[in-house]
Amino acid sequence: MDPESFGLDKTAIEICNSYMPVLDIEPRLIREGFKSLYDIQKKHISKTKQYQLNKENGGSLMDVHFFYPNGYEQNPVDHKYKAIFYIHGGGFMVDGIKKLPREISDRTNSILIYPDYGLTPEFKYPLGLKQCYQLFTDIMNGNFNPFNDLINDSISIVGESSGGNFALSLPLMLKLNNSTFFKKISKVLVYYPITDCNFETPSYNRFSEKFYLTKEGMKWCWNHYTNNDSERDEITCCPLKATIDQLKDFPETLVITAETDVLSSEGEQFGLKLSNANVKVSVLRILKTIHGFVSLDQTNDSIACRVGMDLSMNFLNNISNSSIINENNNKTLLQLV
Repeated sequence: MDPESFGLDKTAIEICNSYMPVLDIEPRLIREGFKSLYDIQKKHISKTKQYQLNKENGGSLMDVHFFYPNGYEQNPVDHKYKAIFYIHGGGFMVDGIKKLPREISDRTNSILIYPDYGLTPEFKYPLGLKQCYQLFTDIMNGNFNPFNDLINDSISIVGESSGGNFALSLPLMLKLNNSTFFKKISKVLVYYPITDCNFETPSYNRFSEKFYLTKEGMKWCWNHYTNNDSERDEITCCPLKATIDQLKDFPETLVITAETDVLSSEGEQFGLKLSNANVKVSVLRILKTIHGFVSLDQTNDSIACRVGMDLSMNFLNNISNSSIINENNNKTLLQLV
């Protein structure tokens, strides 16, 4: 399979052709390679506050970034915003790109909460997830509202790639712990999420090489993330392994996948499982595009990214997507799964 045969645009093909084999590189060096990009993107962050983690969750201070929508400076000091809890991707081991949370905050008129959780291999499963869980519960119970401008009676959770794994695992962890905050999650939005560690799905076998994310690259990420194979049987590690009963009452969910992505099958399978549990869920596959298409700066102006962002922002804003899905120009780009 070659990228050119799937109708990818020039930028997506260039990304596929220039992907970096990571199997023999230390995660620390990969982070250093991205550092200059992230330094440039600090302009996207409105405010940052440090948050104290419990000893069992690392015992250190964690930076929490708050993205504010355009125009917030003109609002009165007592103005409060609805909240979105955003969990970045990066193979569990790299910090996230900031352009996506910036756009989400602006287009939903929300404060987006972005934790700099501990990265693998220094913080293996489940530490990063548990750090997000601790922060989430402290936001919802009012113990962490540093600027006193968050509405915490309901919240949406958004994640992409490995952050999508966390965004699906966090509600499951809340439910397993009988947390009252499980019911306060209004929506879950995930872009091309990691939901399992099965490397023999149709999409893994079809797009295993030559595309932006490879089968061997994902095996490498998983080997750094987990301590042993038995952890991969836990539903907060591989949410696709949750039973139908465990998925009942899951929040309304939108799953967006990319056609030429090794992760597309497992994301779509998770959506089907939610449907079987009678959860309100939509699964949309964006054709002719690659993993990361809404996250990467290079693909920001692509048709796939713009359509994907319009669909997901309508979802968060409680606007129907029927007109986008039925638009003639989009029928060659969208597939309802």
